[in-house]
Amino acid sequence: MLHHPSLAAIAIVVSAAFLQSPETNESYRKGREALDRGGFRDAAAAFAEAEKDPAVADAALYWQAYALAKLSDTARALELVAELEKRFPESAWRDDAQALAAEIRGASSKSEQAAVFATDEDVKLMALNGLLQSDEEQAIPILEELLSGSSSPRLKERALFVLAQSDSDKAQEILARVARNENDPELERKAIRYIGVHAGERGLALLAELYSSLSTTESRSAILDAFMVAGEKSRLLELARSEPNPELRRKAIHLLGTMDASSELWELFQKESSEEIKKAILQAFMVSGNEEQLLAVAKDTRQGEGLRGAAIRLLGAQGANDALWDLYRSESLLEVKKDVLQGLFVAGEQERIAEVARDASEPMALRKAAIRDLGTMGDETAPALVGLYRSESSPELKEQALNGLFIQGSATELIAIARSETDPELKKKAVRYISLMGTTEAKDFLMELLRK
Repeated sequence: MLHHPSLAAIAIVVSAAFLQSPETNESYRKGREALDRGGFRDAAAAFAEAEKDPAVADAALYWQAYALAKLSDTARALELVAELEKRFPESAWRDDAQALAAEIRGASSKSEQAAVFATDEDVKLMALNGLLQSDEEQAIPILEELLSGSSSPRLKERALFVLAQSDSDKAQEILARVARNENDPELERKAIRYIGVHAGERGLALLAELYSSLSTTESRSAILDAFMVAGEKSRLLELARSEPNPELRRKAIHLLGTMDASSELWELFQKESSEEIKKAILQAFMVSGNEEQLLAVAKDTRQGEGLRGAAIRLLGAQGANDALWDLYRSESLLEVKKDVLQGLFVAGEQERIAEVARDASEPMALRKAAIRDLGTMGDETAPALVGLYRSESSPELKEQALNGLFIQGSATELIAIARSETDPELKKKAVRYISLMGTTEAKDFLMELLRK
């Protein structure tokens, strides 16, 4: 089991800090409550569920690893630390995760002298953290000095983290000053993040003031992230409506998608005039899994083909196969039907694309598009392409089928066609594709032709 004071101190502080924050993820909240009562098995399960939420995934990975370490499942805990570092290399939880990993490895050592202990910087922060709990007035000036001095970026970041635990006016003033300092953008964004994580009414008001006063897109983007972490849907919605910077406006819309603000986004979509912003709203619908609104736009003949096409492709990304097929059969516009085929392609719907390719009543352009899609869907569609080639009379469609077989590298099928084809032009095309393939089977066939 883990007994080092560094981990215990950090755990208490961070747990307390998050209990003060208005996190909206229910599983994350349950995980924190389980930690507080020492229910580490329940905590691990709750944080595993919370990890599915992008807004808290990195924090959930850390706390899941912590809970498993307390349960002595050190191998799995170390795996989760490695996963956090891989998926979230810039996460503010990365240093904590590395400290946890070091302590796990130290605790598993037979020799106490060989145990990995905290660095001098960690020890300083542990001391300051303890001092903050017992004598805040004395600790805060020291933290302020660390932040304004030549300490390492890591120590400054951890000092910010400790400051963020305090509700004192002085601590919040220092945090706000760092958040306004655009000369140190990395530390500035860490401060903004901590304000969002621990935001009460004062913190939210500060974020709003910072958004108005800071000049760089990167800083304001970090504030948008902080609003999302704080669950501030209404502030993000206002910025999605009024922000003049298109990049920031699109980000606010995207974050609303992660917060499942579908009704608000739908209202915004209906009032919006910019096609690019409308497309960003469609992306947000996809992020939130809102098939209903995407389908409504895809079916709406009053919308431009560009918007309808974007909605259709996003439905494909969601795997809305049946809805797309129904739309294909009811649609009359050629370009929209092409978009639906593309959506079916994205969804991996081989059978229905093959059905379009085989249907002689379909326009030539759609049949060619369907055959081309089959060619790029992998060699599983080779039998369908060969069947089309054998049954089709149109040289144009036959050539498209040959091209599809070449794209997927189906040398065996092309060789069989080249051997049996009686049309000189089609035979030449098949042989040309085979000559470009470079496989042993293709080379053997070419040698066979030369010997004749």
